[in-house]
Amino acid sequence: MEIGKIVLAWAAFGVFHSVTVSERYEEWVRRAMGERAFSAYHRLLFTAYSTAALVAVLLYIRFLPDAPLYRVPGWAHVLFHGMQAAGVALLLWTPWDVLEFAGVRQLLRHYRGAAPLEEEVRLFTKKAYGLVRHPLYLGCSLILAFRPAQTRNSLASTVAIVAYFYIGTFFEERRMERKFGEAYGEYRRRVPRFLPLPRP
Repeated sequence: MEIGKIVLAWAAFGVFHSVTVSERYEEWVRRAMGERAFSAYHRLLFTAYSTAALVAVLLYIRFLPDAPLYRVPGWAHVLFHGMQAAGVALLLWTPWDVLEFAGVRQLLRHYRGAAPLEEEVRLFTKKAYGLVRHPLYLGCSLILAFRPAQTRNSLASTVAIVAYFYIGTFFEERRMERKFGEAYGEYRRRVPRFLPLPRP
């Protein structure tokens, strides 16, 4: 019963997040806020309500009945931590600006009177993006999936989150194709989506 509640909770979060990150939603918010306010505040507001939704789901799951599921012993325990370390390394190898991602830099530029940065229309395919097309999702998935001790609820959450990551790649790549056209199509043919497996 608890597993069903956990899956529904993460599904609700996934729908909420997918809607609020969609191009149609952003266009609606841009019209409602105006271009200047959108550039200054939207990303930070998105980070705030996404974080609030995530915390709400985690607190809900925290208070559901739970039970230990497994604990990996011995050398396998070290191996699992090694896989988690590989996930962390992948995140660090992926170039991204945390302050820009959270919306802090946009707000600082606004209050300094600086013009919003023009979006750089360039497809980045180096570093971790040369290994897989979604290295941030893969890195987080490795950290979650290779926890050496799992409970029933933590494993259900892990499966739901990793599934959401994978499903989300399809929607994200549709946006990337609209943005970059054939350049992204060539990148897709050359680099695997989620797992760094050899391409034919």
